[in-house]
Amino acid sequence: MIRIEHLSFGYRKAPLYQDFNLCLNEPGVYGLFGRNGSGKSTLLLLLAGLLFPQGGRVDVQGHTPAQRRADFLSQVYIVPEEFHLPNLRPDKLAQTQSVFYPNFSSESFSEYLAIFEVPADRSFEEMSLGQKKKAAVAFALATFTPVLLLDEPTNGLDIISRDQFKAIMARPEQRQRIVLISTHQAHDLERIMSHILFIDGASLALSATMAELGSALSIGVATDAAALATIPDILYSEALGTQQAYVAVNDAATAGDVHLELLYKALSLRKDAVLAVLAAKEKPRV
Repeated sequence: MIRIEHLSFGYRKAPLYQDFNLCLNEPGVYGLFGRNGSGKSTLLLLLAGLLFPQGGRVDVQGHTPAQRRADFLSQVYIVPEEFHLPNLRPDKLAQTQSVFYPNFSSESFSEYLAIFEVPADRSFEEMSLGQKKKAAVAFALATFTPVLLLDEPTNGLDIISRDQFKAIMARPEQRQRIVLISTHQAHDLERIMSHILFIDGASLALSATMAELGSALSIGVATDAAALATIPDILYSEALGTQQAYVAVNDAATAGDVHLELLYKALSLRKDAVLAVLAAKEKPRV
C-alpha cells in the first residue's frame, strides 16, 4: 500500500533523506519515531503529495502522490500538526467535505464527535484549540481512507481526550487501514500501535512489529541499582528516583511488554547495540 524506493529530499542545501526506503503492505497502526529534525513530518507530507521528492520513487495505493490525482486524494487523508479549519460547524464541514471521500461515514463521524465531546452544531471559532483538534481528528477517522496520516494527533489534547483517541483507534474499523502516526508521545500511544518505525541519519533504522520487539527486548523497571546489576545484557538504563528503568536482551521464551518511551531513548542513545540484538533475533524470511 505504501512503497518508497531510493528517496532523496532536502531543504535548500541541507539533505534530509538520501536513498531512503520503506515498504508497508499490511493494515495496522504504525508509529513513526525519530529525533527532532529527522524528517517525520516531511515524510508524511511526501506521502500526501504536499511535498515532492527530489529523487527516487514514492508510491501510495498505486499512485504517485506528487501528481495529486483525484483518485489518489480520495484514498489518503492527512492531519498535520499545524492545521486550519474553515469557520464552519462540524456538521457543515461533513456536508461540504465528505463528498471527496467515498468511504466517509456520517454515522461514525457523529459517534466520534460524541466520544470526543465535541458539539456538532457549534462553529469552530467558538471552540478551543483542543476541541478543534478533536473535530479534525474525528473527521479524518470517519473518512475511512485506506491510508491515514496523523502528525502528533494527541498534541493539545488533555488526558481524557487522549484516552478517547486511543479508544477510537483500538476499534476494529480502524484496523483495516494503514494509519501512520508521527509522535513524540510514545507512552500515550504504545497500546494501540502494531508496528514501529524509527528514522535516524536519513534512513529507516528500524522497522519491527511490537511482537518482534517484545520477543527480542526485555524492558522494565528494577527496584534499585542492586537489582539492576542482576539483570544480564543491559543495553540501556536510566534512574527513576531510586528505581532503575532498563532495556535489555530478552532471553526468555515469552515476549514482554514494550515501553516505547524507553525504547525510543535506547534507540536514540544506543542505536547500534539495540539494532544488533534485533538483527540477531530476527527469523529468516522466506
